[in-house]
Amino acid sequence: MTRVSRVRTGLILGLILGAGYSITSNLINKWMLPEVNLFAPPPGTLGLILISTTMFGLLGAIAAWPEESLPGVILTGIVGSLLSSLWIALTATGNRAGTFFVLFIVILPRVFFYAPFGALIRWLLGSLEYRPYKPVAPARRLIPVLLSFVAFTLLGLVSLYPQETRLSIGRMEALIQEGMQAPSRDELPKPLQNVEGFVENAVGAYTYDIGRDPEVLPVQRPVVEYGASEPFLIIRFENGFRFGCVFSPPYVVPACVDF
Repeated sequence: MTRVSRVRTGLILGLILGAGYSITSNLINKWMLPEVNLFAPPPGTLGLILISTTMFGLLGAIAAWPEESLPGVILTGIVGSLLSSLWIALTATGNRAGTFFVLFIVILPRVFFYAPFGALIRWLLGSLEYRPYKPVAPARRLIPVLLSFVAFTLLGLVSLYPQETRLSIGRMEALIQEGMQAPSRDELPKPLQNVEGFVENAVGAYTYDIGRDPEVLPVQRPVVEYGASEPFLIIRFENGFRFGCVFSPPYVVPACVDF
């Protein structure tokens, strides 16, 4: 297989596997929570799927570029980690110092995801390559690609929100719907009474975003055991109004405040 055909095949393989992973990882929570609108950062859900799929295609081409497999695997791990970590850093914080700090923290663990991806691409390239001394029917050579596509599609399920988060979103939705019917602050559900301007501004469509660190929300909440999950929900209205809520175990009454 020439370098050009190898790189072209690596690009196609990367796009195929990336599409399976990207579609599942970006849509699984929307499928599981169809009753609510989940926030998708720019360029939107479709844009994120296209960008992620394109990145996997690029990594597939990079893995296939060197003549030997090992350099391609190492290069894929490094480039994939840099690209994905930079994307997370840029979307997670608005200042340069924070961007580079997040990038430094998350870059190395991601190598262990993208390097195996490069190894898989090289293995699939070998399985697709025609060998005159060991003829294999073309359809049979596609079986590893199909199985890899299924595996990557299922791998996207790791993006599913934990049960605590999904439960908290359901309870938050009930609180918001009740609160939007309240004519005054005193008649709001108790968790929403601390949200300044809820009665006046909580109108129209809104979306749910999952915050990374509940410590940034200036609310008093119960002390929980180390490592316990505390879903941090950010509710954004189309008119610009937003507030946040933290659900601490047993995930019944949230601590909410505008911010």
